[in-house]
Amino acid sequence: MIALHLRDAAGLDVAADAVVPPLEPAVPLDAALVPYATEQAAAQWTQVWQSLLDGHPEFSDAPPVFAEPLHGLPAALTALAEAGLPNALAWLDACRQEDLQFLRASGGRPGRRMGRGLGITELVRRIEQENGREAVPFTLRISLLPVAGNWARRVRREHVLLSRSICEDEAACEAFLEPVLRDLA
Repeated sequence: MIALHLRDAAGLDVAADAVVPPLEPAVPLDAALVPYATEQAAAQWTQVWQSLLDGHPEFSDAPPVFAEPLHGLPAALTALAEAGLPNALAWLDACRQEDLQFLRASGGRPGRRMGRGLGITELVRRIEQENGREAVPFTLRISLLPVAGNWARRVRREHVLLSRSICEDEAACEAFLEPVLRDLA
C-alpha cells in the first residue's frame, strides 16, 4: 500500500502490465514528489511492485520493502521513497483504521460476507453441491486494496487482491471469486 501511495502521490506513470487502479479516495498529487516521478523511477516501481507480489505473496507482517531502512530499492525509487515515506506511513495508518471498520461491517473476517449476503462459505457450498463432494481443505488469502472501481487480481493460487468496491458488489465479487474457489475446492 505504501508503494501505491508513493505511485499516486508522485504521479508515476507505470507500465501497463503493473496497472493497479488509483487509490480511492484519491491521494492528491504531492508537488514535492513530482520531481522524483521520472521514467526511471516508474520503471523501477514496476519492478519492485512485481517483486512484492512474487517475494511476499501473503503480505505477511514482515517489514515492508519501502520502510526504513530502504534496503534493496533502486536509486531513483529510493529518492522517491525517502521523500514520500512520512506521508505514506501516515496515510497507511489511516487506511488500517478504515480497513478495521470495513472488516467489522463484513462480520470481522475478510471474505466472510462479500456483497449483500453472499459469503464465500455459501459459494463453496454451492460448488460442493454441483461437484457432488465436499471441497478439499484450502486457504484463500484475500488482501483488500483501497483502489478505485471493481478491481481484482489473482496473484497466487491461494491469494487474491480485491478492491473494496468489488467486495461490495455481489455479482462482480462472485464472478471473480467463483473460478478461484472452483480451482481450490
